[in-house]
Amino acid sequence: MAGNDYSIWVLGYARTKVSGDFMGGSPIASNTGMFEIPMLYSLAVSAPGTKQRRVIAIDTGFGVTGFAAAEGTLSDLFTDIEWPDMVLGKIGFRPEEVDTVILTHMHADHCGNVVSFPKARVYVQREEYEGWKKVRAGEVISANGPGSWALSSMNWSNFDDFDKTIADGRVTLLEGDREVAPGVTCRLASESHTFGSQWVEIETASGPHIIAGDCVYWYVNIEKMWPAGYIQGNPWRVLQQFEKMKAIVGDKLPRIVPGHDMEVFKRNQNWMSGRNPVAELHLAAGEKSRRPS
Repeated sequence: MAGNDYSIWVLGYARTKVSGDFMGGSPIASNTGMFEIPMLYSLAVSAPGTKQRRVIAIDTGFGVTGFAAAEGTLSDLFTDIEWPDMVLGKIGFRPEEVDTVILTHMHADHCGNVVSFPKARVYVQREEYEGWKKVRAGEVISANGPGSWALSSMNWSNFDDFDKTIADGRVTLLEGDREVAPGVTCRLASESHTFGSQWVEIETASGPHIIAGDCVYWYVNIEKMWPAGYIQGNPWRVLQQFEKMKAIVGDKLPRIVPGHDMEVFKRNQNWMSGRNPVAELHLAAGEKSRRPS
């Protein structure tokens, strides 16, 4: 549907450090040291005056239980942690105003805080949800205990919360590409970063933007057509997603939001608020900038 316009903000909520090849890929980024990365989610809001104004969160961040399979507490693993009420408040919104949550995948740092958005309908790919349910049941691999590669980004308490959300009737399990709001389309990336990751294409008056989730970690992945080192799917499928995204945005790569790249805040309008940065990618007609004057 043409003519849709959304404001888009990218919100940092914590930071950590990882090795270069974790994000940039092996061997191209091996032995390049440690890099600070942001933990992110995004907000897309339809233009003021829209008949049915939409407030859409893409991912939710981790919850207070963090990564259950990891050693150490959240504060051991991450710095500058901020929770959704504070983070969304930086741009004038509250979690209870969010009507839609799109989960790019079910790793803990992306899906772990659904409970903070009590009024939202939640969208995730069925392939993603059911893939991890099979892992939990031991149907994919039996060596899936705490500390294993299989569970290195998982927290089963998130699934318990998610199942409660399903029971409440607030979850839609998608089966492929789907427009979930006018001009907001989920794109299935089957067997790429995870079982059923997805990325989100958003229409704006200046052209399409993409929230990539972890289908793209860093801009360098898509610029060099080189998949990240940490993938729980198929690198060839990841490369295919890169090609699909490039076909949409052309040479305007800042319109793609990678999952964990500080460059997001260098390539777009940005400012520090509280402990973490905010990026303002696009303002819909009639929307005021949240950037401090």
